[in-house]
Amino acid sequence: MLLIVATVAITIWWIQRPIKPVVLSAEEKRVVEAKLQEVRSTPLSARDERLSTAPRINSPDASTPQRLYLPGGKELRLTERELNGLLNANTELGKTVRLELDTDVINAYLAIPIPTNFPVGGGRMFRARGRFHLALSKDRAPVAMLEDVTVLGLSLPKEWLGGVKGKNLLADAVGERSDAVTWKGIKSLRIVPEAIVLEVGD
Repeated sequence: MLLIVATVAITIWWIQRPIKPVVLSAEEKRVVEAKLQEVRSTPLSARDERLSTAPRINSPDASTPQRLYLPGGKELRLTERELNGLLNANTELGKTVRLELDTDVINAYLAIPIPTNFPVGGGRMFRARGRFHLALSKDRAPVAMLEDVTVLGLSLPKEWLGGVKGKNLLADAVGERSDAVTWKGIKSLRIVPEAIVLEVGD
C-alpha cells in the first residue's frame, strides 16, 4: 500500500513539476558567443592582432605590414543545451518551453501554470508536447512540419489543430521554392541528436 501511495505521489509531482530553465555558465556563454561571432563576422581582436606581409595599396611605405582580413566561418553548430540557454536568456520562454533535438526533429515540451482562479485545473500545471520535422527538401527549400501535438497523453488529430498537422509551416513564410530570398545562401540544415547544424554557402 505504501508503495502504491508513493508511486501516485511521485507521478503527481512529475506531472506538475515546472520546467527548469537552462542557465549557461560564464564559460558556456563565452563559447556560444564565439560561435555566433565566427559566423557573423571576424572578431576584432583577431583582425587587430594578426598581420599579413602584403604591402598596402598606395602606401608610401611598402614595407609596412597589412592587417590580415579573416572571413567568418561557414558552419554554426549549437548544442541542445546552448539552444535552450539562448531561449532562456533572450526570451521569456525558458521557464515554460524545453527543446530536445533528435535526427531531423525538434521535440518541444510546454509547461504553463494554470491561474488559480481558472474554473478547471486552477493552480495546476498545463503540460503539452509537440514534435516538429525540420530539414531541407530535395530542391533545398525549408521544411518545418508539425508531426504531433500531445495534450494530457492524447495525440490530437489534425482537424483539432486547424489542419496544420503534416503541413510545411514555413511554406507561407519563405515560399515553397528554394530561391526564396529569405532562404538563399543556406547550404544545409541538419538536426542531429542534441545539436543543430547550419551551413551556409559561399
